[in-house]
Amino acid sequence: MNHLRLAFRNLKRRPTRSILTAAGVAIAVGSFITLYGLSQSVEQNVGQSIEEHGADLTVRRTGTAELFGGTIPETIGPRIAEIPGVAAVSGEMLSLVGTDRDEHVLTAGWAEGSFFWQNVPLEEGRLPNRDERKVALVGIDLARAMQKHAGDTIGLLGEQFKIVGITRFNSIINRNMVVVPLADLQELTFRPGVVTFLSVKLAHPGDPAEVKRLTQAIEAIGGLSASKSENVMRNDSMLGLLRAVSRSMAWVALLMGVLMVLNTLLMAVLERTREIGILAAIGWSTERITGAIVIEGFILSAIGSAVGVIVGVLGSHLLSAIPAIGRFVTVSPTVPLVTATALAAIALGVLGSFYPAWLATRQSPAAALGRA
Repeated sequence: MNHLRLAFRNLKRRPTRSILTAAGVAIAVGSFITLYGLSQSVEQNVGQSIEEHGADLTVRRTGTAELFGGTIPETIGPRIAEIPGVAAVSGEMLSLVGTDRDEHVLTAGWAEGSFFWQNVPLEEGRLPNRDERKVALVGIDLARAMQKHAGDTIGLLGEQFKIVGITRFNSIINRNMVVVPLADLQELTFRPGVVTFLSVKLAHPGDPAEVKRLTQAIEAIGGLSASKSENVMRNDSMLGLLRAVSRSMAWVALLMGVLMVLNTLLMAVLERTREIGILAAIGWSTERITGAIVIEGFILSAIGSAVGVIVGVLGSHLLSAIPAIGRFVTVSPTVPLVTATALAAIALGVLGSFYPAWLATRQSPAAALGRA
């Protein structure tokens, strides 16, 4: 009898235990993929949202812990625009604003003349006219959820805004965002004359040396931190907290799956002490017995990991379907993440099976045969 047939035979002897162990590994792998993918997707979606507006650098106040937390005076924008190599500067205010439906939506305030308006893809309607106030653009996904069209109104913090256009951006954040004139949002949030951050468009964004020079020139103004738009969330404290919590929970789930494999194999070894003694007595070497038990661990981990990949992908889609999450982030686990998680689970399961194998081979055949 070869190792593989022996391993499958032993697992089939107690099918309920084997199925539950594989299911535990699957849940652990699925949880790891979903939670780890969530922290990755938040950073990617915010970067995509900013890049879609045409920004190359994002300028924040130094020491600001999170993206929405800081404010910068609008007057700094023209100072940055004077730096050679800067093509344009636009200030943006972001805020979670309550609607007349008792829900909160991400709302952006854009200044008149901002280069952001040049990159707005319209599904219907038009852009705001010059000096037009109390008007709004609504992302297509949000408009569908709220059953809004161009010409309707939307209530923001108790004020009614006329929807003049529906936007069709690619980023999930922008597809669920409301855009209003900057002056209106400043008035609504009692923050006159300030923006959340400044977006900078460069004349030569593809030149790393030029990007570095301009980043240093902007930061030399004082009290400012400039970074490439795709990296804007890398040092955000809220994202850091989400990343730490989700990844910690993911690793705990994965280790719990490994412990389930170890526990199952340990119980199987203790129940088969006499059988293992017989194998040793008829000439099976320590390495051969160890290999048979380790293969059992590999099979359990491999089956659990394969099912876990499916669970993780489905879990990510379900997480994205929750409105409170899906409006801001699409959880999409990457192929490297899925592959690495599955391989790590299998490797840890195999490593965990060495301890039961060691217990099985450390006793003499005579002692094992003497047990009832």
